[in-house]
Amino acid sequence: MGFGHLYVNGDPPAVADAIARHLGEKGFRKIDLTPDRHPTRMKEIHENQMRLYWISPRLGGWTGIHEFRYYNNEARDRWGYADEHLGVALSKTAGEVWRIEVLDGAGFWLYAHYVDGAEKEGKAYQDTPADRTLDRSHPRYELNAIAEREGFRNLGVGYEHIPGAPVAPIENVPQDPAGIEGLEGFIHLAFEGPTPA
Repeated sequence: MGFGHLYVNGDPPAVADAIARHLGEKGFRKIDLTPDRHPTRMKEIHENQMRLYWISPRLGGWTGIHEFRYYNNEARDRWGYADEHLGVALSKTAGEVWRIEVLDGAGFWLYAHYVDGAEKEGKAYQDTPADRTLDRSHPRYELNAIAEREGFRNLGVGYEHIPGAPVAPIENVPQDPAGIEGLEGFIHLAFEGPTPA
């Protein structure tokens, strides 16, 4: 499993507006997405062509940002699932932000906590098979403790798993709403980039 999310201590409409401002400064424009414009193959689009988000309702105090993650592998500004530049920008205007990334098969995770436009704390961790343990005091469980303490919801859910009218099925990615909290209150955002799709 691999995922990356941003969690913002702010209300969803304000978070959505802040995302639009940040991307607008980078030459993106907000669009209405229809199923025929939606990617249907993994790695079909470049992150400079289109950016797709689901914004959760405020759950447990946090608004979750779930971004489309199957961008192609051409040279790009970032390789992680969650956009650290967006996280920093949101922390200036929308509220404090946690960035969480997990690549479970590699035993890797990272987090960063942004406040007022700066990283307040952060850590990356990768273990080996020899480090794997069920001892919850082991460093490999530090991210679990943060997620539990802060009450983050929908961990592991990706944009691609959230069905809806503007979302076309993506090859080999099930669109299963089971276990998604607040599904009926999600906001869909789509942006076309300076490099057209």
